[in-house]
Amino acid sequence: MRKLFPLLCSLLLLISAGPGYAQQRAVLYENSPSAQIQALAKILQDPRSAKVPSSQLPKPARYFVRITERRFVLTPDNKLLPTAVLAGPARPFAFLTTPEGFFGKSLLEIYGDIGYEAEDMIRVQRNADMVVMLFRYPDNVSLSPVSNGNLGVDWRHGIYSTTWDNVLSLFTRLVQDERNPVCKQDQMPMANICLPPNDRSFVRRFQSTARRQLRQKTKSYAVLHVTGGPLWRYRKLLEDKFSLFEHFRGDGRTENELLDTRDAEPKGQLYEVVGPNMKLSDLPEVVIIHLGKLVIDDCYSATSGELAKCPQP
Repeated sequence: MRKLFPLLCSLLLLISAGPGYAQQRAVLYENSPSAQIQALAKILQDPRSAKVPSSQLPKPARYFVRITERRFVLTPDNKLLPTAVLAGPARPFAFLTTPEGFFGKSLLEIYGDIGYEAEDMIRVQRNADMVVMLFRYPDNVSLSPVSNGNLGVDWRHGIYSTTWDNVLSLFTRLVQDERNPVCKQDQMPMANICLPPNDRSFVRRFQSTARRQLRQKTKSYAVLHVTGGPLWRYRKLLEDKFSLFEHFRGDGRTENELLDTRDAEPKGQLYEVVGPNMKLSDLPEVVIIHLGKLVIDDCYSATSGELAKCPQP
């Protein structure tokens, strides 16, 4: 929520990655990187590299990034975990952005620009040791020009702009009755979203109404939450089962909820796409770069041990 931004400002924030704030970020793991991905990684390693304005970001193409906690993808000695995937193991698709959107940004700025909410930074991401996964998909996974939800036959191998039509079409295709044999298969990550029979029937039955109404800007997340009813039930399933959180814009861009937009329409920040969730070991190219951790504390408490003590008054 934007009302929490003053709280963030009043706390002492530090992106901790070892001695010295502006040191180079470490490459923790890499797999057969090409010269092109090495060049991108080198820029991502440098917190002082030039930022790319959102209006000048190149469109999604070959390489993508996603952040996650280090413990989910690497062992303590930086070996790739066999369970390491792009998103949570229960998610068939992952939300991604382009590496240029991270150039020259601190972890706090990255959190904001990809759409993290202030309350989640404080409750969930506080002191979490983070990495960025820079990668390329296999050649059988390709970027789709579709924005109207007509995903085609080979839809599982597409990378799609996050328009409302596209994500709702994906959600509908992925939802299965949890009693279906495809939901009993031992897969990592899951290939489907398995729901109780009544929820699955509800999604199928309500898809046309949801697609029409959720695209209306008057139907904000807060309004839906307060109003309740079938549309909120559908929106909550999207959040819980497909990671479509409050900040979702539905126009292929992320929204920075930390920015004060009371006097203007919120502007899109980074390009956002959704692509197949995959094991990192199945990606032809991947580089994992350390981002450090967001330490939130006050200088009198300094419970982390990494923050300076308060100056004497």
